[in-house]
Amino acid sequence: MKFVHCADLHLDTAFSGLGGGKSAAIRQAELRRTFLSIIELAKEADALFIAGDLFDQNSVEAETIETLCSGFASLGDIPVFIAAGNHDPLSEQSYYKLMSLPPNVHVFGTEPGCFSVADCDVCGISFSHSAQSESLLSSFNCPSDRPAVLVMHGDLGGADYNPIDRAMVAGSGLSYLALGHIHSYSETKIGNTVCVYPGCPEGRGFDELDDKGVVCGEVTEDGVTTRFVPLCKRRYRELAVDISGLFTHDEIIRTVRGKISALEDLYKIILVGETELVPDGNVIADAFGDCFFLKVYDRTKRPLNLEELAKESGVRGQFVRKMLEKEEAGSEALYRRALEFGLSALSGEKVKTQ
Repeated sequence: MKFVHCADLHLDTAFSGLGGGKSAAIRQAELRRTFLSIIELAKEADALFIAGDLFDQNSVEAETIETLCSGFASLGDIPVFIAAGNHDPLSEQSYYKLMSLPPNVHVFGTEPGCFSVADCDVCGISFSHSAQSESLLSSFNCPSDRPAVLVMHGDLGGADYNPIDRAMVAGSGLSYLALGHIHSYSETKIGNTVCVYPGCPEGRGFDELDDKGVVCGEVTEDGVTTRFVPLCKRRYRELAVDISGLFTHDEIIRTVRGKISALEDLYKIILVGETELVPDGNVIADAFGDCFFLKVYDRTKRPLNLEELAKESGVRGQFVRKMLEKEEAGSEALYRRALEFGLSALSGEKVKTQ
């Protein structure tokens, strides 16, 4: 059985971190287009697995429902197996129950269900509530001696979102555990079971960096083969840029631009190093109007000789001495930042805390 395994699309995500408006609307549309890219991949497979959190919340746009239904219908007889997760549990108000889904779409109930596909058993179970502290795997048994797949949202080693015990997986008899919930790709083998998180197909914030996609694979009597397939329209990227020794915003802008490889991506720029200039993140970000999204964080330091400053007899010296006395192990960076802000204020400079 050849399959495509995806999870955590979180359709209609608000993208509040982008400030709403145009950028957020574009990303919402790109989520729908990425779903259609998954559909195209599934046309070459025997089955499509969606392991939870297809929706981000209870409110779903009419365009999203139309995109889903038409996309699923375009697969013809290729079955789609959906296990509801913590963001889209199978409650009475669930859109899984309200939508008119094509006949090839199977949404698993809150008790284990099973279907036969290409000499394999495809099983699954859905969340009934947004929290699931008891293991759903405990109620599952392989229905036959054939290779078996279980589609499920859950957390290997977690506690509140269907905790999955490794010993239970090892004794499950499963060939493949198609998981959702963790937003980064990972694969591990527990006993004879290949356990895979495909991650989210599109990053939605700077905690979901770089390539995102789905997993394509095949289950046979001889075992399981998989490959990760990047599909994301844009990538979230985090870059630390050393601006030590630079004295102007123009110099910083040129340095940052030299680090950017794809203007269509979303960037979190962290300025580091020592410089006399207190960088203004807004000025720097404004120079990147040709980039889809870029935000700047200042983590630079001022070149300070604290030993000399502490010898001064005035207010500045007293302030430095008091701060050095309070500095605790492990908090050096925090106290250094506070020192910089305090010294800037004592010098009559504008304090920028971004």
